[in-house]
Amino acid sequence: MSDEYSETVMADEGVARNVEYTGRYLVLLDQDDPKAGLDALSSGAGVSVTDHVHAGDSATTALEQGGTVVLDDLGIAIVEAVEGDQRLALEATIASTPTLVGAEPERVLHAYQKTTAAYPGEYFEGYLHGVADLVERVRGNGHANPQLAQAAAGPVWNEAQATWGLQAILATETALTGTGVGVAILDTGIHEAHPDLVGRVRQSVSFVPGQAVEDGHGHGTHCAGTACGPRNPATGPRFGVACEADIYVAKVLSNKGRGSDGQILDGINWAMDQDRVRVISMSLGGAVALGAGYSRIYERAARRCLKRGKVIIAAAGNESRRPLDIQPVGTPANCPSVVAVGAIAPDFTIAPFSCAGLNPNGGGVDLVGPGVDVLSTWRNGGYRRLSGTSMATPHVAGIAALLWEQNPNATAAQIVTLLRGGTRNLGLSASDAGRGLVQAP
Repeated sequence: MSDEYSETVMADEGVARNVEYTGRYLVLLDQDDPKAGLDALSSGAGVSVTDHVHAGDSATTALEQGGTVVLDDLGIAIVEAVEGDQRLALEATIASTPTLVGAEPERVLHAYQKTTAAYPGEYFEGYLHGVADLVERVRGNGHANPQLAQAAAGPVWNEAQATWGLQAILATETALTGTGVGVAILDTGIHEAHPDLVGRVRQSVSFVPGQAVEDGHGHGTHCAGTACGPRNPATGPRFGVACEADIYVAKVLSNKGRGSDGQILDGINWAMDQDRVRVISMSLGGAVALGAGYSRIYERAARRCLKRGKVIIAAAGNESRRPLDIQPVGTPANCPSVVAVGAIAPDFTIAPFSCAGLNPNGGGVDLVGPGVDVLSTWRNGGYRRLSGTSMATPHVAGIAALLWEQNPNATAAQIVTLLRGGTRNLGLSASDAGRGLVQAP
């Protein structure tokens, strides 16, 4: 991603969030007449298309060479980086051409991974507030109530057989396995030779220039393990939800956990063409400012996926530092047609980093999943515990696969309705937790 530059976007409480751009533009073409928009780009801004990419194909080579690429099935043009007068001409052409529905500068998004240890002050301050609240409730009758105290403190988990997350979402209580359902993991790739994942990957492709699908980061392998890990892993407790689902892998983030919008859209375009894929899991995103709208580019992609019988499930974001600083759901999870997933801790409280539904027109949390101290597979055949809305997202993706196994003739919209309707109410605010904690059917 050459020609990168950054811009500071002011978010809630005056906190600056650094947003990276590549210099390219994403242009939304009119669905009924995409050619008119492309002709306008050529005549008005001197931008000519170097490649048309259909669903299932890759735009990686063309993007690497600096050309303008059209993802035909999505109706989106990824316009090469331009400077000076040509940039001004491009912006003027986009603003004045009705068949160019909208445009956004291409961003760099990131894998969503945090640990509670990263925010010790805020986390423990929140914990102390919780303890103080508990003490007040216990003293409500003027004397201690041990039963109330234990109930308010949350469950005590025994992970000898299964992780706390699988127990919390009741994945251990269902006979469904996700068999016959494809789950696409759009992330940093996968360590395909991991003893718990070997033989499970049906197809894989890299959209990161110069990098193979092999996961040099670990994040993608962790998410794949949570969504689709086996019922009986080689080591330790069970950690995978849809233990017999087919895994599809699109490496859209580099080994440093970074990727451009174009790479991610390229991955969505590929997953959309995979017949078995029903669930697209994206534990990635970028911060947005308070009051900002959603990306019309990603919303178009999500709607096209729904029409093709696939649902995109994405991480709400890790920018919050609760209780003092709560940030809005990031992109692309804030799109109305994307299922946005927040994270809870083992005590059923909102994770301190989890973003909230603060922005209008889409930007809410749909539901939550286990996202603190989550055990799963790691690169080089290992295992690791991580925290983040990234970890919550594949829990939900796995449940979506179970729902599709149970309801093979359902539409994507119906599966989303079942996801939202089958949640457990944790007594948390809708802005933090949406409908509640995802539950296995």
